[in-house]
This record gives sequence, C-alpha cells and structure tokens, in this order.
Amino acid sequence: MPNVIQRLIHFDELVPRIMRNVGYLVSGTTAVALIGIVTLALTARALGPAGLGVLALVEAYIRTVDMLSRLQPTQMLIKYGAEAMEVGDKERFKRLIKLSVLIDLVGGTLAGVIAMSLGWWAARVLGLGPEGFEYILLVAVALFVSFRPTGIALLRLFDRFGLLAVSDGCVAVMRLAIVAVALAFDMGIWAFMVMLLLHSLADGIVAFALALRELARRGYGSFWRASARDAFGENVHLFRFLWNTNINQILRNATQRFDVLALGVLVSPAIVGQYQVAKRSGKAVLRLARTMTQVLFPELAKLWIQGERARFRRMIRRVTLIVFASSVAIGVPLAFAVPSLVELVFGEEFAGSVSMILLLGVAIVLNVTGLAFNPALLSMGRDKELLNVTILGTVLFATAFVPAVSLWGGNGAMLCHILFSAVWFLGCLWHLEFRPLPEKPAA
Repeated sequence: MPNVIQRLIHFDELVPRIMRNVGYLVSGTTAVALIGIVTLALTARALGPAGLGVLALVEAYIRTVDMLSRLQPTQMLIKYGAEAMEVGDKERFKRLIKLSVLIDLVGGTLAGVIAMSLGWWAARVLGLGPEGFEYILLVAVALFVSFRPTGIALLRLFDRFGLLAVSDGCVAVMRLAIVAVALAFDMGIWAFMVMLLLHSLADGIVAFALALRELARRGYGSFWRASARDAFGENVHLFRFLWNTNINQILRNATQRFDVLALGVLVSPAIVGQYQVAKRSGKAVLRLARTMTQVLFPELAKLWIQGERARFRRMIRRVTLIVFASSVAIGVPLAFAVPSLVELVFGEEFAGSVSMILLLGVAIVLNVTGLAFNPALLSMGRDKELLNVTILGTVLFATAFVPAVSLWGGNGAMLCHILFSAVWFLGCLWHLEFRPLPEKPAA
C-alpha cells in the first residue's frame, strides 16, 4: 500500500508543487473551518434556531444579490493571465488586471444599490421581523468595497497560496472574537449583524490589499494606467469566457444560496436555523476539498497551454481517484459520530440537523470527488459544455425543490442537493472521458 500511495503522489513532477500549495491552503482552510464551526456553535447557542435563521436569511439575501448582480473576474484573470505570463507579456497582463478591478468596482456598486433598494420588500417576504430592513441596510454596505475576486486570482497566479491562507485565517479569527464578545455580554442579534458586516468588509478588502502589495513587488504597480478596453481585443473569446463562467458559477451557487431564501418563504425561521447548522457544517468540509481546485486551475491551465495532453488527463484521473478514496475513508466513520457531535457542539435544540447533515454528506462526496472537473473543463475552453451541465442540474434542483420540501422539510432540500451533485458529476465526467481532447488549445 505505501508503494501505491507513493506512485500516486510522484507520478508527475508538478505534484510536489501542487502538494506544497495544497498544504498551505489546507492548513489555513482547516484553521478557518474549525474556527467557523466554533463561531457557528457560539452563534447557535446565543440566538437559538429562530435567531440563527434570521441571521442566515440576511446573509443569504445579501450574498444572493451580490451573486446575481456582478460578473466575477476570478476565472477570467487566471486563465488569460496565465497565458500572458507564459509568453512574458507584462503589458497584456496589466490590462487584464485593470479590467478585473473595474469589473469588481462596477459589480459591487450595482449589487449594493440593488440590495438596499429591494431590502424592505425582502425583509417582509422572508419574515425577518420589524427590524429586518435595517439589518439588510447595514450588511449591504460591504458590497460596495468587494474586490476579493481580483485579489484571490492574483495571489493564486503568483503562487502566494500561503499568504491567502493566512489572511483568511485572520479574518475568521476576527469574526470569532466578535461573536464571543456578543455572547459573553448577551448583546443580542444586532451585534451579530455588525459581525456579519465587519466580516464581509474584511473579506472584500484584505486579499485585494495583499495582491496590490504583491503587484508592486513584482513590477506591476503601474497597471492603473493600462487600457482595460484593449484587453477585450487581444484575448480571444474573453467576454464569452467571462459570461459563461459567471453563469455557471451563479447556477452552481444558486443551489447554495436560493435554498436558504426559499426555505425562508416555505418554512419557519427555526427550521432555517437547523438547516443552516447542517449546511455550514458541510461547508466547512467542502471548503477543505476546494483548496485543491484553487491550486489545480493555474497548473492545469498551464499544462493545456503547453499542449501536455497526456499529463493533463493523467493529472485529472489521479486526483479524482485520490480524493474519492480519501473522502470515503474519512466520511464513513464520521457519519456515525454526527448525532453526538451535533448535540455536543450546538445543543439539543438542533437535533433536527442530524439527518440533514448525513444527507448533505452524500452530496459533498460527489462534489469533492469531481473537484478537478471544473478547472479541467475551463482550462480546455469547454466553458459552454460546463455551463450546459450546470444548467441541467440547476433546472432539476429547482423543479424538485418545492415538492421535496413540502414532503420532507429540510431533508427534502438536502435530497435536492444530492440530485444536483449527481447530475453535475456525471455530466462533467462524460465531457472529460467520452469526448476526445482537441489536438490544440481551444481558441
């Protein structure tokens, strides 16, 4: 067995670098995930299921408006930035950076205005109570200064995964500290809304500030004077790629955002609170797995640009095999411990979350096993095919959601997550394994 594991890890000289970067991110993400669980537990005990449900609905509303109102340039900057860096074209890279920053600025402003404009209506529909509109106005302020998409893209391109992990850890510690103080002094739900605002502000600014420092250090500080308009002409299909990747991301995230909002309309805030405990617990695990995606995309994009088709396919297959084996080995024993862990961490009020967590675990195994599929298809230029798979999964999710929730409540919502994950996994697998690889990089 040790020899098999060694062959899996050392089949390609890229793997040591990937594993090093994964190590940076996993260490940071593990800390963030554990801090997040503690933060969630303290919040749950301070607010109870109903209060936690209100907090979850406000956060889901803000994040949903943000998701629908802006084009996030992260994937675009990584793909075309990697091409510019590969040929040593610094001016082209500067123009891409300028375009990415402008996309973030316009998108954040639009999202903030829309969130505030629709806030009164949303508060009534979601049953947030008499102060619901004020909650939304407060938290929506952070949308105007969210430059994280550009920041994380640059830090990944510059191989600064350790710096990104440290910054995320510091933001998570700040959130935990605010929650601990709010719980200790029984400050009520407004303190948790302030925590949500401060966390969102830090999340939107810190990574970008670190990226700006890195740009200055590497001689790209003058990108502000570059022409963003020229970036569209010199990068083939840039707008199509930007549009398709964002629609794909919106559809994938829709199942993670709209479900909470839909539950807010269909069920009580208390059930939403139990559902939030299940989702956040699963998200902590999923966050660990997705660190691999952040590392893989720049590496796969470079392999594809260099025409290394055999290494490209080998990398995808080996990563999928390793992740599946690891997720099963860890997930099965963990499933037996879930009931005791929920009672210990969150309290008896959240016992209804147990079955939801177990169902969500099935969807998580499918998601993490296919974590290499998304960056692989984007690197190949198959953003349209990826989008079509995501559309199919989202349509099926939306069609099944209301009947499933009507029959089984929060468990029904989790069954819809399993449906979406299975459709997405099988669809991506078909495009990767049963369609021939092009001889040249897709234009």
